[in-house]
Amino acid sequence: MIGKDRIIELLKSLTREARKNGAGQAEALYVGSHGSTTRFANSVVAQNVKDSNRTIYFRILLDKRVGIASTNSLHIEDLRRCLKKAIAIAKQSKPLDFFDFLPEPSKYPDFKTHFPETANLTISDKIKMLDDIFKKLKSGTKSPLTLILSPKGRGKGEGVKAGGAFSTLETEVGIVNSNGVEAYQPFTSANINLITSSASASGFASGFERDIKKIDMDKLLATTLGKTIANKKLKKLKPGRYAVLLEPAAVNEILEWLVYIGFGAEAFIDGTSFMSGTMGKKIMDKKITIYDDGADTCGFPVPFDFEGVRKRRLDIIKNGVAKEVAYDTLLARRCRKKTTGHALIIEDIEGPFPSNVFIKEGNHSLDQMVSMVERGVIVTRFHYVNGLLDTKTASMTGMTRDGAFYIEDGKIKYPLEDMRFTESILEAFSRVEAISSEREAFPTPWSNVGANVVPALFIKEFNFSDQIERGY
Repeated sequence: MIGKDRIIELLKSLTREARKNGAGQAEALYVGSHGSTTRFANSVVAQNVKDSNRTIYFRILLDKRVGIASTNSLHIEDLRRCLKKAIAIAKQSKPLDFFDFLPEPSKYPDFKTHFPETANLTISDKIKMLDDIFKKLKSGTKSPLTLILSPKGRGKGEGVKAGGAFSTLETEVGIVNSNGVEAYQPFTSANINLITSSASASGFASGFERDIKKIDMDKLLATTLGKTIANKKLKKLKPGRYAVLLEPAAVNEILEWLVYIGFGAEAFIDGTSFMSGTMGKKIMDKKITIYDDGADTCGFPVPFDFEGVRKRRLDIIKNGVAKEVAYDTLLARRCRKKTTGHALIIEDIEGPFPSNVFIKEGNHSLDQMVSMVERGVIVTRFHYVNGLLDTKTASMTGMTRDGAFYIEDGKIKYPLEDMRFTESILEAFSRVEAISSEREAFPTPWSNVGANVVPALFIKEFNFSDQIERGY
């Protein structure tokens, strides 16, 4: 890490230099990250990758004209050239009559978001942790769900291999502008995706934490192994509408698409969002509350957005009613609103998105939710989801992956072949019967410092359109 003092001083000197070179207002954003990923397959480490990048982004405001440029060189001459380029772009840009000043200073909450144990985890440490998983699989580790589905002791781990990826990331974000904004925050995160597979099936579990010590490898292994039934034949399910219990990973895949097509100001203004024309109206079941809150310590707290605006809670869907979408300063001024504190890195052309999204928890355990299903399906996760079928109804299609099971009379009976779903998520989320009390965190694609925190959902009807070929 470079550290707060050095980053803030560098950014302050650059914004002062921008003003001397004719900029009306200037903003400098530093984003630096260092990460490593260990990939593994067939219970063998296959690849180790390290990645580091440091980028400074300039945004210049000159007579309501905006210029943006960036460089990943921290040499002072390169920074000065990039700064002059941003000023030159501003001079040649078309004026934005609604955009006349950059954000002003805020006070930020103090969050612990950086853990040295995570930042200092080496590749050798990762390999040792993974090797422990491989040894347990080889020795035939049991799990609760395996014993339910294989009561005679079959499927205890024999012939099961592990695959996936184990990543850690350290990030620094610093922002300074000529209006007095000064913000800095360091972050760490650890993320493991674990897949166990046999000749006939596979299972999935993931852990995502800022503090590596909070990831329970044994729990992840027990969860995913429970879905990998070595001696259970997969059965086909006829296409149709079934009750479905979506585990958190499946819910998160859908939520990412809801954020992308519906919860940002750009899509809302364009009229392509399912939130457009529905504000104040009920669009989901009253049990559903979706909100963004960078100050909620139950998730991955982030004190400010990428232009230095303090994060605040944003109620997006409240008790099923559409409430608000995410704005940055630019689009907020265009719509004569206040920014909600959801600016992304300034080169992101798709506009602001919520990046600390929560679905409010319910009051049921996963076991209780299973017992509520007379005949239906429990889904571990989805993949190859396409959320662009009809963005006004949030219609999507995708496939089950790494564990789908048939439930009958409140008991898990047998594993299913992978299936395709095609469904309006607005309609599906209007048929929610129960929500789990436990939630899981998942990284968000819009920001490497945010997270989604989601529960499991029991939905009364969900459309499975056809079977698909397995291709692991």
